[in-house]
Amino acid sequence: MTARLARVAAVALPFLALLALWQTATLLLPPYVAPPIPDVLGRALAILLHGPTLAEVLATVSRTLGGLIGAFVIGGALAAAMGRAAALSRTLTPLLTFIQGIPGLSWVVFAVIWFKGTETRIFFIMVMTALPAFTFQLLDAYRGLSRDLVEMALAFRPRRGQMLRVLILPALLPDILTAWKINLGNASRVVVIAELVGATSGVGYELMQQQQLFDMAGAIAWTLQLVLFVLLVQGAIAMIERLALRYRAVSERSA
Repeated sequence: MTARLARVAAVALPFLALLALWQTATLLLPPYVAPPIPDVLGRALAILLHGPTLAEVLATVSRTLGGLIGAFVIGGALAAAMGRAAALSRTLTPLLTFIQGIPGLSWVVFAVIWFKGTETRIFFIMVMTALPAFTFQLLDAYRGLSRDLVEMALAFRPRRGQMLRVLILPALLPDILTAWKINLGNASRVVVIAELVGATSGVGYELMQQQQLFDMAGAIAWTLQLVLFVLLVQGAIAMIERLALRYRAVSERSA
């Protein structure tokens, strides 16, 4: 119990210190610079409880998840193909590296010029910014498979579906979950930029409205919606990780 309380305190202490600093700032600065914490929390709660504003949050959530799923599916297909064909890997790796070097804001500008529909623009931006990372992460995971384990499994002459379900997917799952954790944070930032420039709805668009009104409490409240979304998805990934990889704890104790 003492160790658990110590871990909780270690996690909570930085946030409590941040809240204390912010509360001190509210006493020294005007509200449009440092709004009181109750005002910010009230605005954040009002967004979640009001149907139209909640719809704006859900629009951003669906765009983020849709783009990540698209990038993950395409990146997984590319990683599988590159892992099986060295020539294809040598051909695509420089191209993916080049794409990875293009800033997210540049993809926003390209999408606005190339596409008319808002959803098409944002999906394209999300896929192009997340695709190289997913591809390289999954390719590294595929190449990291134990050759001895693969050869041992092949000795039993499994069907392709059995090989994928019993060996490959369980071996790749930790890296897949890690890739999602990394790309989720990046995607939440990119989608805001995309909505700022190329959309008339979503959290990014609402942030632009708060900026025009110099409404700091509203800007923080809308930002908290994205933070909450990332925390919820990260929590879901952590739950999947605990359930799917619970054998790790047994292995660590036996070691």
